Amino acid sequence: MKTTAAPFFLSFLFSLLAWAVHAEERLIPLDEFHATMPMMPGLKSKGLEVEVWVQRDVNAPEGATGVAVRCAPLHLLKPEEVAALAEACAAALKDEDFRKEIDGYNGKFEYEAKTVEGRKCVLVQRGAELVLIPEEIAKLKEALALAQAAAAEAWYKMLLTARTLPEKTAQAHPPKAANLFFTAKLGEVPAEGLDYEVSLRYWNFSSRWVTTFRAAHNLKFARGGGTGGEWVKLMMEQVALALEAVGRKEAFACESPPDAKQYKFTVKPNLMTQKADVAFEQNLATGWHLQAQGSFGVAQLAKIREVMAKGEALEKWFKEHEGWFLERE
Repeated sequence: MKTTAAPFFLSFLFSLLAWAVHAEERLIPLDEFHATMPMMPGLKSKGLEVEVWVQRDVNAPEGATGVAVRCAPLHLLKPEEVAALAEACAAALKDEDFRKEIDGYNGKFEYEAKTVEGRKCVLVQRGAELVLIPEEIAKLKEALALAQAAAAEAWYKMLLTARTLPEKTAQAHPPKAANLFFTAKLGEVPAEGLDYEVSLRYWNFSSRWVTTFRAAHNLKFARGGGTGGEWVKLMMEQVALALEAVGRKEAFACESPPDAKQYKFTVKPNLMTQKADVAFEQNLATGWHLQAQGSFGVAQLAKIREVMAKGEALEKWFKEHEGWFLERE
């Protein structure tokens, strides 16, 4: 995208300055973010997940934390189920039998400790059966006792409220985890008929810890719903060029690449309204279908560039403060 260097650089500096001001007030200078750490990723292939999470958003401006335990396929366990699963693990480690049936959010589940092929195992049953072997039970018992998760959640609560970095203790410290998902909203540009939103996402599901950042570009419809993808970024780059053309009172027209298979868009400057008009359609399962159209004004160009500039600042900030969220295993 062609941009004027000075305004873009100044916008970037202002973005960093704003973050610095926020940093004096709170440790995590983000209004909307979410981080999830799987505590036992090795069990996910078996259909069981133990996660700790921290977030801040418009519904929880002070922030929120929590621990989630899920069983395949997407069953979120109630506290009573977590307790029953922990009891089953404890019984199995003592070579004792155990069985309890709990009414969960999505029906009844059975949690059981019994001997299977000569080994004491833990079974979770509801239609399909999940079997945990002794080597996995000890780790799961520790996680379900919330010794790890509780310390991680206590640490996150302090990060959300403290003004200076708290000291790590046995009762409150970042979790040791091999995987992490982190996303933060960079900003949103309201427009006529459409809102443009950008988030930065980081995730790692590799033991080598290869850092992976990617900006997620989305369009939100005035009538509700939305769409997103790399093509949105391409379209918004053309919107910026069209708005520059409006300022110069020059003609400009852009269409999506002819080989585009998933989307089609047009961007045109409207000299009468001093806006860039956009229209797009996306290739859905039912065929090409017009999704929406809208207009972005000249006054929004600076905001669009400001949002784009924040991505580099956030990536730099996260790399410097990654240790706040987890300790690498």
